[in-house]
Amino acid sequence: MTKDAPPGTLGLVSSSGWMTTDLFPDAMKHFIKYSNSSKENPSLLVYDNHESHLFITALNIAKENGVIILTLPSHCSHKMQPLDMCVLFV
Repeated sequence: MTKDAPPGTLGLVSSSGWMTTDLFPDAMKHFIKYSNSSKENPSLLVYDNHESHLFITALNIAKENGVIILTLPSHCSHKMQPLDMCVLFV
């Protein structure tokens, strides 16, 4: 899956194709590693309210590493994430 991908690419797979609570902590750790986020150097991460994103394990990892999380309100991503409707949807 990550053949010919840039170095450091993280490949995550679920049977549904969706992010899961099992995968999201790994995605959060990957974000922290490549954003260099820390309590001294916090990062802002914006995402939707998908249930996997609200998994307490991942939220604790974020908090411990200076990641400030801002979630978009439900049913608003088409207005607040325009790439979902044009670039990524194609």
